[in-house]
Formats: sequence, structure tokens, C-alpha cells
Amino acid sequence: MPTQNPHRAAGLCTSSKVYSALTELKQLEGHRTAKFLSLLAENLVHKGLLNEQEVLKMLDQVVD
Repeated sequence: MPTQNPHRAAGLCTSSKVYSALTELKQLEGHRTAKFLSLLAENLVHKGLLNEQEVLKMLDQVVD
């Protein structure tokens, strides 16, 4: 039985938290991955670590 928040399990490192949250339910894996990456990109742009043009260049590479 899947849990609501697998990333909340005690003792997990950051990479395990992300992996668990994104892959727990296979039917939601693509949606969760896209949502996580969109939030990550938005946060990096907001912090000035990336700009929107850089994000668009990466998206161009993804869809080509």
C-alpha cells in the first residue's frame, strides 16, 4: 500500500526523498517528475541562478 508522503520517512537522504516521492506510484511518475522540475526551475530562476532563456534552451533540447 503506497503512502501519501514517502519522502517524509525518517532517515532518508535528500536524493532518496526525491526519488521516493517521484517514483512511488508509477501512474503518477511523469506528472510528479514534471511538477518537481517545474518548481525547481522556477526556484532557480527566482534565486537568480538561472534565467528564463537558459530554461528555454534546456527545454528546446528536451523536445528535440
